[in-house]
Amino acid sequence: MVEDRLGNMLKYSDMESYNVHTDTLIRQKGGFISTAPFPSSGSGSEIRDLSAGVLEIGEVKRLGLYLSFLRLMRLKGRVDLSLESIAAETDLRQSVVEEDLIKHGLMLSGQKAFHIITLMNAIEQILGYRNETESFLVGAGKLGTSLLMQENLGQTCLKIVAAFDTDFRKIGSRIGSIRVMSPDKIIPLAARMHVSLGIIATPAAEAAHVANLLAGAGMKAIWNFTAGEIDPGQDIIVEQTLPGDDIALAYENIVNRLRNSPFN
Repeated sequence: MVEDRLGNMLKYSDMESYNVHTDTLIRQKGGFISTAPFPSSGSGSEIRDLSAGVLEIGEVKRLGLYLSFLRLMRLKGRVDLSLESIAAETDLRQSVVEEDLIKHGLMLSGQKAFHIITLMNAIEQILGYRNETESFLVGAGKLGTSLLMQENLGQTCLKIVAAFDTDFRKIGSRIGSIRVMSPDKIIPLAARMHVSLGIIATPAAEAAHVANLLAGAGMKAIWNFTAGEIDPGQDIIVEQTLPGDDIALAYENIVNRLRNSPFN
């Protein structure tokens, strides 16, 4: 059940004391906390997944640490990072980070700097984080409620797995089976659930701000159901759908662009 999965992730996030408003987004007691789930199944210290072959559990954890740090730096507006900073902020030896990245073809020997989005997407590909059938929705008003109740998205295979709104009267309430949460849960949940698509159903004036929040949370695509203009960055796929537009065709466009985007 989506609700059970979401509840477990929220408990885990609360346990690790996330704070989405400051640099402590994924820090605790001075250390760096990975937002990637650590598989508990499989044979001992190895798991099978990803683009090919077998990864050791330790590798999965370290790649998750790198990805968490990259997401945080992207949220802060950084474009590139040094190998030294990745090692320092994840509290790992630089030689270990270098060995991991070289092993997976993410850097050349002697390379000292990385483009954040390029490295982030490459690590997500290795970890198998591709999710085209689940989405987050921001805006639980009349339009958002319609989408949540599948009055429109029923034409597609897309499921809204979490909804967010700034109205304190709506936070904690349920629309169908989905509980409405505060937007400060978007970033930790996106990191846990690896959702790639964010839906905007807010008033048009809030669309640009929400788009930037979703981009910072790592969304690959943003589906804008408002008339507001958004510009979350050239690496983010944007689809705008207005009343009367073909919902199924718009979703098909998003999926095709996700699969063919050079940034994904």
